[in-house]
Amino acid sequence: MRFKLILCSAVLIVACNSKPEFEDVNKLNGFWEIEKAETPYGDKSYAVNQMVDYFQIQDSLGFRKKMQPNLLGNYQSSQNREYFKVKDYKDSLVLIYENDYDTWTETLMSINNEKFIVKNKENFIYTYKRYETKNIDLDEE
Repeated sequence: MRFKLILCSAVLIVACNSKPEFEDVNKLNGFWEIEKAETPYGDKSYAVNQMVDYFQIQDSLGFRKKMQPNLLGNYQSSQNREYFKVKDYKDSLVLIYENDYDTWTETLMSINNEKFIVKNKENFIYTYKRYETKNIDLDEE
């Protein structure tokens, strides 16, 4: 019984500390909306988002851009892009953002086709879910 408990604990520790595969960063491509923010000051869930993030990445270089969806399925875009590069460290995958005014990082904690989680240096954890377009059929009778 004790051996099983130790084995289960070891498996959980390894599973919780495993980093995403470098190839998985390509799953970032597309539209994402923030689902939840966990901060040292409290947590916040987002039922509705007026803005979504659009990610485009190729190899280890990419950008993120704020987009505002409308009810017809179109997007208004800001002209600003946040460029980043992905660094594959031994224990983590890190998105390094850099512009003329600042440099900051986000550690990619997990990613799949429908959700990803990042953590910044202030220990804010952001959970994103894949954005699904909400088209309204105006011709419906």
